[in-house]
Amino acid sequence: MLTIPIEKERREYYRLQFPPAKRPQLLINKDSHAVIDCSARGIRYAALSGTLPAPGEQVTGLLRFRHGAQAPILGVVIRAEGDEIVLYLPNREIPSTLLRSEERHLLKASEDVVKTTDRNLTPILPDSSSATDSAEGAERREFHRIYYPMTAYPSLFLEKKKAFMVMDVSARGLRYAAPKTPAPHLYQLIKGTLHLRYNTQINIEGTVIRAQDDEIALYLHQEIPFNILLAEQRYLHKNYPMWSP
Repeated sequence: MLTIPIEKERREYYRLQFPPAKRPQLLINKDSHAVIDCSARGIRYAALSGTLPAPGEQVTGLLRFRHGAQAPILGVVIRAEGDEIVLYLPNREIPSTLLRSEERHLLKASEDVVKTTDRNLTPILPDSSSATDSAEGAERREFHRIYYPMTAYPSLFLEKKKAFMVMDVSARGLRYAAPKTPAPHLYQLIKGTLHLRYNTQINIEGTVIRAQDDEIALYLHQEIPFNILLAEQRYLHKNYPMWSP
């Protein structure tokens, strides 16, 4: 199974959120869009003009920060809600040096707070001390991940017939095993019903962001409620007290 070094995960989930007056610009063709937040592997922007891209569509552009730094962008749309577009950057990260530089520039040039959090809810950069309770709560919900022992895998029913074993879940994602089954296409839309261990069923809709070694990873368009994740975790602690992922 592919493992991701801790530092790489930290870079990927380190996120800068920009106040309206300090937002970078994402240049796509002749249109300029305001970037709401970004991480090494993702960008959320407000589409202010032009044709809105659809989920699964590839987007090429140039990210231009306020202090003058630039980064070429090649991403795929994984969510489009209203005029907000979320891009996943599968092949090329935004360099962490640019994120650090932009954070320092914002903190020095403005009294506005730039909220920074990571997957482990601890500051990654020496200058990062401005994460609010609300930001931490949102980040905790998104990246709190539950791993299951093999004997307790939940089931994901697709097309109301096929059941697949779910290996782990978070508020915004899940990973399931699909052996001896044609893998879905990258960025394909998947709909189904997730049957969790704590007698809970949830209709899910997500985009395929990874398909490798009979394992499929989905980015979920709607969050799994955090109270449901906590109930799942309590179930595992009670029934599998020796389990450790």
